[in-house]
Amino acid sequence: MIIQAGFDFEILARPLIVQHGALLPRLVLIGLDAEMQLDDVHVITEEFEGSLAPFHDAVLAALDTEFTKYFAIAHPGRFTGYIQTEPIMDEADELESKAAERGLRLIGHFALDETGYMSARAHMYFDQYPSHNDLPRTMLHWSHSKLLRCLCARCDPLCQTAGA
Repeated sequence: MIIQAGFDFEILARPLIVQHGALLPRLVLIGLDAEMQLDDVHVITEEFEGSLAPFHDAVLAALDTEFTKYFAIAHPGRFTGYIQTEPIMDEADELESKAAERGLRLIGHFALDETGYMSARAHMYFDQYPSHNDLPRTMLHWSHSKLLRCLCARCDPLCQTAGA
């Protein structure tokens, strides 16, 4: 599965956090490889109480630096007020910095409840965010994937495999 958008993370995390209309106190980690292919979906804790800080080490330990390049986190709740002023945002920034030291990149942070979700990072297609121009392009026939190459004779001229 190739992850193309932030809402893909929400779709993967929701069944682990919202079950039968009730929120479970879980922190979910979703890992992707260097080509934006799903690597792993992992429950870090069943006792999430609104703070990421106690779980930084567990998140980093669960990320396999041999296979994982990008990751997202999801937890129950909602962001309130102006998102940048919330303590959990500072904790996410700290996690992002620690992960970057290991060559990993946090590209998704989601809070879910029974009715929807909120995203503190990109939630639409990554290809549409200028801040994500360095991510592998996933919209053009998944041309970056080792597993699948564009084989159409009249390929989009932007496709990197055109004429290959």
